[in-house]
Amino acid sequence: MTQPDKMENLISIGELARLTGITTHTLRVWEKRYGTPHSQRLPSGHRRYPKEDVPRLRAIAKALESGYRASKVVSGTLEELQGLMGLRSFTDTNPASTEESESSSNEMLVERWVMEIHGYDDDALLQGFHQQWNRVGPLRFVADCAVPFIKRVGTGWESGELTVANEHFATECLSSFLTGKWRQLNSKKQGWTVLMATLPGETHNLGLLMAAVVASLSNAKITYLGLDTPLEDVIATANKHSPELLCISISNGAKTLDPEDSLLKIRKGLNKKIKIVSGGNGTPDNLPGILKIEDFINFNDWLGDFENTLNLT
Repeated sequence: MTQPDKMENLISIGELARLTGITTHTLRVWEKRYGTPHSQRLPSGHRRYPKEDVPRLRAIAKALESGYRASKVVSGTLEELQGLMGLRSFTDTNPASTEESESSSNEMLVERWVMEIHGYDDDALLQGFHQQWNRVGPLRFVADCAVPFIKRVGTGWESGELTVANEHFATECLSSFLTGKWRQLNSKKQGWTVLMATLPGETHNLGLLMAAVVASLSNAKITYLGLDTPLEDVIATANKHSPELLCISISNGAKTLDPEDSLLKIRKGLNKKIKIVSGGNGTPDNLPGILKIEDFINFNDWLGDFENTLNLT
């Protein structure tokens, strides 16, 4: 893969301060005292810093907030910082502190993944996904890792730290990972059924893929229609195969037909026995016959309750 032009990866100290929340004065002191962040001098004499150091510096800022001394963390690699912060969850006896430490460790992990986006290192990024999936399990991976990662990529793109190419690379890596995982979990199931789709015009599939991972933790067999599904096809498929549940994902940036009108058309066209759940930032509130669920932990809990009602009938 061709790397972007080198100059596009260099930013001023003011820009570095804005992206990391660390003052320019502090950055200059650290560079003089610890040799990091390391700047490059342009022919004009101005100093520029690599964008790819932003995740590490953000992790340093988090470590300092947690009480570590600058002398201990400023020169550390992102992997060292993550390990250092992760140790606190094993040494802290206060449950609230343990939860905070786990959150800090996850933030460090997300910053490492962002660093790998800067380098277009898909092998390292996918390996990181696999390791964290195995460590915390599918549900916590989605809720505590994938969701913050997606948000971090979004803010990185909005701030100019990440390019469109970086964002597309990250999305493709996570999409392929989640697709493989939910399909593996869904293999050879014979339970009740759930149909999963988006509205016409939807171009974001990560929300639906994460919902598929969570749904695959139940006894449900998933039929996945994916992106940009015509309303008539959603309705026809649901009425023909009679799933117990239809899940619709609507992103905030979706350029779909009117979400409220589309959901009501689907509800009107479906067998009333089919439950409809919709999630994502683009899902409207308080629609009759449509249950809105706002996060994946709640979705998992609701699926358990819904499954119990099916077993009782």
